Amino acid sequence: MEPSIQQVERRDRRGKRLTSAALLATTAILASTWLGLFLFLGSNAAFGTFKTVEDQYFCDYQNLALDFPDLGRLSEVYTQDNVLLGTLTERNSQPVPLSEVPDLVINTVLSAEDADFYNHNGIDYASILRSVLTVATSGNLDGGGGSTITQQTVKKNFLTDELTLERKVCEALVAGELERRYTKDQILEFYLNFNFYGENAYGIAAASQEYYGKPLSQLSIAEAASIVTPIRNPSLYNLRDNPDDVIPARDRIIDEMVDNGFITAAEGEAAKAEPLDPIPHKGFDEISPRVIIAAREEVLSSAKYGLGETYSERKRAMFGCAASAADCEGGGGLKIFVTVNNKMQQEANRLLLSTFRDTSGPTGAIAMIDNATGAVRVMSSGLTFGENFEAGERTYDLAREGRRQAGSAFKPIALLTALEQGSKDGRPITLGSWFADASPLDIECGSPCAANGSSTWTVRNGSTSKGSIRTLERGTYSSTNTVYAQVSLQVGPENIVEMAHRIGIKSPLNPVLSIALGVESVSPLEMASAYSTIANTGEKVETYLIERIEDSDGNVIYQHEVKRERVLDAALVGAAREAMEKVVSIGTARRAQIGRPQAGKTGTAQNFRDVWFMGIIPQYTTAVWVGYPDGQIEMERFTIFNDATQEPQFIKRAFGGTVAAPIWKQFMLWVTEDLPVEDFFRPEGTAAYYKTPNTEIPDISELTDEQEIIDTIHLAGLNVEVITIPSVEEMGTVLLTEPEIGETVKQGSSVTVNIASGELPALPNLTGKTLADAIAALEAFNEETGAAVTWTVQDFVVGDPIAAGKVVVTNPPPGAEIQFEQSITLFVGVLSE
Repeated sequence: MEPSIQQVERRDRRGKRLTSAALLATTAILASTWLGLFLFLGSNAAFGTFKTVEDQYFCDYQNLALDFPDLGRLSEVYTQDNVLLGTLTERNSQPVPLSEVPDLVINTVLSAEDADFYNHNGIDYASILRSVLTVATSGNLDGGGGSTITQQTVKKNFLTDELTLERKVCEALVAGELERRYTKDQILEFYLNFNFYGENAYGIAAASQEYYGKPLSQLSIAEAASIVTPIRNPSLYNLRDNPDDVIPARDRIIDEMVDNGFITAAEGEAAKAEPLDPIPHKGFDEISPRVIIAAREEVLSSAKYGLGETYSERKRAMFGCAASAADCEGGGGLKIFVTVNNKMQQEANRLLLSTFRDTSGPTGAIAMIDNATGAVRVMSSGLTFGENFEAGERTYDLAREGRRQAGSAFKPIALLTALEQGSKDGRPITLGSWFADASPLDIECGSPCAANGSSTWTVRNGSTSKGSIRTLERGTYSSTNTVYAQVSLQVGPENIVEMAHRIGIKSPLNPVLSIALGVESVSPLEMASAYSTIANTGEKVETYLIERIEDSDGNVIYQHEVKRERVLDAALVGAAREAMEKVVSIGTARRAQIGRPQAGKTGTAQNFRDVWFMGIIPQYTTAVWVGYPDGQIEMERFTIFNDATQEPQFIKRAFGGTVAAPIWKQFMLWVTEDLPVEDFFRPEGTAAYYKTPNTEIPDISELTDEQEIIDTIHLAGLNVEVITIPSVEEMGTVLLTEPEIGETVKQGSSVTVNIASGELPALPNLTGKTLADAIAALEAFNEETGAAVTWTVQDFVVGDPIAAGKVVVTNPPPGAEIQFEQSITLFVGVLSE
């Protein structure tokens, strides 16, 4: 029932008296301090000192935002499958009205924290006096001393917890203001619901579920006493880790309950005899706190949901008026429906927690998007929600907020860029283009591009090889770094950045050459958004979390409308996706096969610090990331639990194809169990993106190192056969190319290169050849070796008609080393007359 005008006026007068009392008490305490100062410093100095103290310690308490939520008008969050996730508050609690808190629990809290709560005016004057005297005598303020529930509420919710006299005095002033604005019941209700009780429990009801898995109404005396012990120090009074500290504290609370007449002595002794037996930490709650937080942040951040143009307007619409605002109407009571599917979310949660059981090791995240609508169906982090880092808890959302290097999972974005625009010099790039695949491979950038500032970028694949050439298609499904480094150089990293943002990446990206190899940081959710554009054959469907919002009367005030935009040519994306299908069928992601049309890409960041698998089927796009939650740490020699085989699995080194892909498979087998098999849309015109482009035989005439010659021709997308032959030229000199330098040929063609071996050539055996054949052989010898020999012909009388007209002997003889421009004498047989 709403308070009457008279009740409101009486409350206001009472509160003003309380605030005045707080001011008077604080002033009196400070005045006594001033009196001491007067005795030592004299009147002028003492007055100046007191004035300084007054200005310093009397905070502007009247202008603080001291709002309590009206628990009768809390907004609620529902999933796509109509499951209530929880209520929205500013402090991540799931509150219960005071009327629903059993007397046993209320009496326990009062006995533990403030038995005289309903009788005092909210301020512990003795505690303030102790603080003043401590500062006056030692200059320091420790954390000791009691505080009322009202003061604790102020300290934990409206002020900092720094140990200063300024904060202690301000705490008293604000406590008086709280007692003016709110009833005792309202203050206690807020205190119960917004305290942190350790683990992931915010609020007394959450603590009951966290430690004993039961509602407040089913708690025993001992259980009720134990769950309030963490209020003062959640780390010290950890029910699971520190029973030796918790049990004495619990028993002291039970004794206080007996002394206060809340329970009998016999009940107290029986309660103290109960063992401390909290249930194991459950990990993920049935609710999904990160989804609730994401919904809250999304709605508060934008005016598009119809809740107001300003943040304060949207905040009031979501949370409602403060409980003390008698002249405020409306707000709160919203029903916010998110796109997340509760069953899918819980399965993702279960799978991640099952796989990553060691809280000190790697963890994972799963994000899934409905391709047809852009709805976020799953955003799961493999971490329990909470603030106990040692127990593997985190409050942030790895799926939505965790940004890490994508590794090779970023290569399809570079592929789309290449297929659309070709190289910066206007040459087309297709899946039929050929690239060098040696590892390591030195790429000349023309400007500083390497980490050390060099203009030579050395790129490596997973293993070392002299290499040859391979098509861009094969470089995609085999995830060849050296291929994509060349792609990045040819298309320009700034254009890859533009493509990424066009198809769904929102994070800022640096246009560095290594972007094609995934050195920039992105979140699983935005990667899923980008890959969804590929699944949709070039149509970008806006990713969204909020499906609709209803007001307290059931009226729909916001309904999402699907927004589609064609951002890429369908045939282009279709061709790129075909290469990505081969990633799964014959490439690096064979462990992700689920027996239906699918495509994807693995990703492994440098030194195995982050691993990914991005997978698409026609209906859904799903991202799986695995790594350490708080930083990039090499993932080597660790154990996960294989949920498919139900056995531990030792991981020597983490790769996207060996760790992330099997998790994707396990999850998607569950998702698709009753999902109809569909094929991707197959657009016409994809053949154009497989045509092999032309290239020119590069100029290698000035090169003398054989490997450099090979690399140069490979970088042109050509195979090469190098033949070393004796020559008068310096060793390594290019003597001949076939086809010739500058000639246009298809990429993937073969080039033969003759280079000097460093040995002088030997005169070929010309004996028995006709003069014409001998001369032709010498001409070929010159072309092949560059010897530039000349020759003369002399008659040589023979008696055998068969020898007539043929070379009988040469000077020098066959096999002799030939010098540059040496003259050869050919003796040709003639019959005697």
